Order: sequence, then structure tokens, then C-alpha cells
Amino acid sequence: MSLLSSRLGLLGPMLLVVLTMSLSANALGWSRYGHETTGYLAMRHLTPEAKAQIDAILGEETLGSVGAWADQVRGDRRETAPYHYVNGPRDELHPSHEDLHLPQGTVYTAILMYRDQLLDESLSDEQRKEALKFLVHFVSDIHQPLHTGFADDLGGNRFEVVYRDEPFNIHRYWDLNIIEPRLDRFSSAEYAAYLDNSFSDDEKNLWITQTDPEPWVVESRRYLFAGLYPVPQRYEFDSGRVRTEPVPVMDDTYREVWMPAAELQLTRSGLRLAGMLNEVFAQSATQSATQ
Repeated sequence: MSLLSSRLGLLGPMLLVVLTMSLSANALGWSRYGHETTGYLAMRHLTPEAKAQIDAILGEETLGSVGAWADQVRGDRRETAPYHYVNGPRDELHPSHEDLHLPQGTVYTAILMYRDQLLDESLSDEQRKEALKFLVHFVSDIHQPLHTGFADDLGGNRFEVVYRDEPFNIHRYWDLNIIEPRLDRFSSAEYAAYLDNSFSDDEKNLWITQTDPEPWVVESRRYLFAGLYPVPQRYEFDSGRVRTEPVPVMDDTYREVWMPAAELQLTRSGLRLAGMLNEVFAQSATQSATQ
């Protein structure tokens, strides 16, 4: 059992208390740092065959350096906006088939689509390169619990919290601030190495085989139903002004509970991305050999 997994186990009773008092909700987005970490972690677990083909596709870029690319082009590629998340009901852990397969797409269908495009050697080099870059990003996205939440609060953007005495929203906090203590210690590549060394071989050997994205959605959503949204409380700003309505506060206690969960999900995303890419390029090699 790894250190981080042990911490999560010990936090079980604490999470149960939070669950009984909390609001359930949703948010969006790992930061650039988080997405790069997913890519760099995956690079540590590629087969030689997958690594060679990825190097040929990306050229001077790497899975780590392209991790945030899909966010950078989102304004120009507006059709990809729905691909960053999937929503489900508030009263049911498992999204329906319809939730997963919306006409405009979801992060779940985007992963399947870009995986299949990587396998399609009739596509141009540029199309397959884009497919790989999108795939890196969306595998990371689907492991952020707030990418798999509820439509009515716009991925947590409408859920107000206070962080460091400033109005915030839970989307923005989970985007980066949940793992903020790591920023001063590690580059994204170093953070990937840290996470890789924080879990057991047995755990990583399991995660790299889990390449079906549908269970990833349910796994991410479990955190939403386990009290990820903090409980509103009376709050007095440093200026002395007291809010008339209680507000959730993102304090050190919240981070102590939830940063291990964020790091677990980031690690799973890197291992599962590696597993999917290893499968894709093994299948690609088989197809080429039979032609």
C-alpha cells in the first residue's frame, strides 16, 4: 500500500463526516501544470514501440509539453468545448448512456474518438498529431472529479467559495490551487516523478491495464458524492466585514483532506494514458504487419 493511498484510507472517517454535511457539485479543469504532469507521467510507462511511434508523431514535442494544448486552442476550436467534461445526475452515481453520448460530444466520447483516429493510418500526419494531443488532454480531464459532475452549476463556476480571504469558485480552486504546495517544489516533470514514486508497483500495474474510460467517469464522480464540496460557514474577511450568508472556505483542512485524492487521480490519469497508448500502438503495429 502506498503512502498516499494509506493517507486516503485514514481519511475515510473524515470524508464521511464531510459527506453528511456537504453540498455535492462539480467543477472543471486541471491546470497546465496538472495536464503536463499527466503527460510526463505517461512517458515513464510507455513501451519502446509506443515511445518510438509517439516520438515520430510529435517530433520535438512530448506528451508532457503538449498536455495543455487542447485548452490553448479551445477558443479557436469551439466545437471541442463540450469534449472537456461529461455531466451526470445529482441523485445517481452512474451517468446514463445518453449523458455519456450527447450529440455535441463529451469527454468520454472524445477519448474514444481520438483514440480511434490515432489508429487510423489513412489520416494525415497532422490529423494524427492533433488526435494524440487531444487524447493526452482529455484522459487527464476525465480524472479531475469536477469534469464529471453536474450541469446546473457550470462545472462549479457558480459555486462560490472563499480562498485566502478572496471570493473564489470551486472550479478555479480545483484547477490548480488544490496542488499549489507542489508548485514551489517541482516542475511538472519532477512532479510526475514524485507521483510515480509515491505509489506501489502493484497499484501502477493495475492502473495501466484499466483502459476503458467509462469506469473512469464513475470513479471520478464518487468524489463528488463523498463530500468534495465544502460546508458553508460564517466567514469574517480580514477587513472585518462579515458575510451575511455562510460560504464554503477553502482552508488548510480542506486541502489536507482532498489533495491526496487529487494526486491519486493525477497518477491514475498518467498510468491509464500510458496503457491506452501502449495498446493503440501495439494494435497499429499489428495492423501494419498484416497489410
